[in-house]
Amino acid sequence: MLVSLINLFRSALSYTAAALIAASLVASCEMTGGASQPPAATPSTAETSPERVILQAYRLISDRHVNEPDFRKISVETYRGFASADPELSLQATDQTYTILRDGKVILSRPTPTDPADGRAWGALLTELFAASIGASPVLQQSDRNALTKAAMVATTGQLDKNTRYADPEEARDNRFQRDGGGGIGITIERTDNKTIIRAVQDGSPAAKGGIHEGDQILSVDHENMVDRPLIDVVHKLRGPVGAPVMLTVLRPESGQTITAAIRRGRIIPTTVAYERDGNLALIHLSAFNSGTTEALVKAIDKAKAQIGPQLAGIIIDMRGNRGGLLDQAESVAELFISDGVIFSTKGRHPDADRTYRSNSHGHASTLPIVALVNGNSASAAEIVAAALQDRGRAVIVGTTSYGKGTVQTVVRLPNQGELILTWSRLLAPSGYTWNELGVMPNICTAKVADPDKLQPSAVDANRSLLQQWHAERHPSAQEVATLRRICPPGEDLPRRDVEIAGRLLHDPTLYAQAVRLGSVDQAAAPR
Repeated sequence: MLVSLINLFRSALSYTAAALIAASLVASCEMTGGASQPPAATPSTAETSPERVILQAYRLISDRHVNEPDFRKISVETYRGFASADPELSLQATDQTYTILRDGKVILSRPTPTDPADGRAWGALLTELFAASIGASPVLQQSDRNALTKAAMVATTGQLDKNTRYADPEEARDNRFQRDGGGGIGITIERTDNKTIIRAVQDGSPAAKGGIHEGDQILSVDHENMVDRPLIDVVHKLRGPVGAPVMLTVLRPESGQTITAAIRRGRIIPTTVAYERDGNLALIHLSAFNSGTTEALVKAIDKAKAQIGPQLAGIIIDMRGNRGGLLDQAESVAELFISDGVIFSTKGRHPDADRTYRSNSHGHASTLPIVALVNGNSASAAEIVAAALQDRGRAVIVGTTSYGKGTVQTVVRLPNQGELILTWSRLLAPSGYTWNELGVMPNICTAKVADPDKLQPSAVDANRSLLQQWHAERHPSAQEVATLRRICPPGEDLPRRDVEIAGRLLHDPTLYAQAVRLGSVDQAAAPR
């Protein structure tokens, strides 16, 4: 199934950032775009052969990858990955033939396809090589088919670009839950001190209605002991069909009481928006972009307007550590603050990959002053929003240079229920530059502000020429990228000083206006 996505940073019902650190840092941030198509009928995972998965994957790479693939090189690595469990298997690849041998004996030889970009021909070749190898190798015959598929797919995607990757069926199931939600009870959990602790309970969720509290320790699910089980096992036990019952037993540490609650699962969408009042400012933490983000952000803004009233001086959007999410949500979030004009554009090899995204929404908060916080772990969808707000003169960006993921992935469900997360276009800011590898440079670099209370116009103006140079780049070399990124090095911390600088700007309209002009398209293009 083709979906519009960008990254899987946190899973809701059951993982927290602590639980998914490995996956999130490897995944970086998947973003997808492209037309939707219905999923093909698929057999169960156990029945799906590696040959079927590779055949579909090669077709997709041939049609959609942002760069024209060279399957002569890719196919050799694919086969090596597939056959890696049996050292007796080898492949001899020439311009004329592909021959597989086991223990020095020829198993199968086939003509080499003539067109190195013809994914269908190369996929068909590999299906024959795979089938013959399994038939000749007792080692492969005894190997798990999912493991063989994963080895082949990881080797394949490793030959493309750093953001194209394969998710096996289990990982893909978690990815889909994070993107689109699913049956759960609405809690966030983490494993700490050999205990599974509930760190958050969503308002109005089945868990909240069942009397489950933040800080409770999970003891059992459906009377099955979970005390010593890995976090992933607890996750899978808690998830299930919407409306299905689940029995949760927890220990409440402050009272020592054991509580068992009968809960019916609801449709849970991971929480990605959190609002808190900071005086006459709205501080909104935006941790990811999933199918519920824009709606939740609108509610947070409305809550701030109602709570603070006419004294609301502005909004701080904290996207530090936000690794991405859904492409359409990045678009709709930007539209809340930009009433008309270009938000971003995409370009790729496939005709459908070339598109310009414009706002015609009249903006839910198009007049409120905004400061957006980013750091070196702000990526993909977060960078779309930051670059759009900066280029269009709608926000001051504060923090460090962002991650630098400016490509779009399309996510396709494969016959084994795994996913191919395939890069198919590049992202461009309204001013025309691409932040891929480069990142989004902040208007104000936190490291260069010693005392937020003493932030002066001269410090703001110091970044003017640097931002102009940044936005003028079109095809920077690796050395140019490295040099530019050293100006405000990407950081991973979440310093309070970022929020303090944001507050200083929003409480000084003159200083804010000067800072916001620095990064805008019109200002950058103005003659000097």
